[in-house]
Amino acid sequence: MLENLTVFLIDDDIEDQEIFSIMLEDALPDAKCVFAKDGIQALEKLEQPAFSPDVIFIDINMPRMNGMEFLAEMKKRPSLIHIPAVMYSTSDEKAIVQQCKALGASGLIKKHANTDEVKEEIKRIVTTLF
Repeated sequence: MLENLTVFLIDDDIEDQEIFSIMLEDALPDAKCVFAKDGIQALEKLEQPAFSPDVIFIDINMPRMNGMEFLAEMKKRPSLIHIPAVMYSTSDEKAIVQQCKALGASGLIKKHANTDEVKEEIKRIVTTLF
């Protein structure tokens, strides 16, 4: 199942998108990464019938619609509820993690400078999901 995997990253920071893409390529070489800059753009992409990602990684702090607002909206939609959503954020405070899980997140990966750790965490979560 890990072949031809489509990963959707919702993150407003272009550098974080590039770093995530490189880490994903190292962790899961056959995966394809698609980006959105905020929750509103992500919902617009997800409404397109031809687009159906296997897993979504979501930054929490974004303009227009933040990650938790997006997650809540996503989980209201029957066509999207089955897609695993993993929060990808600089914060891993216990209250935020609990709130994300209550909204339906499958997990949380903390952004930090050690990309090897993040790569392993991405790989671990995705292989656990599939």
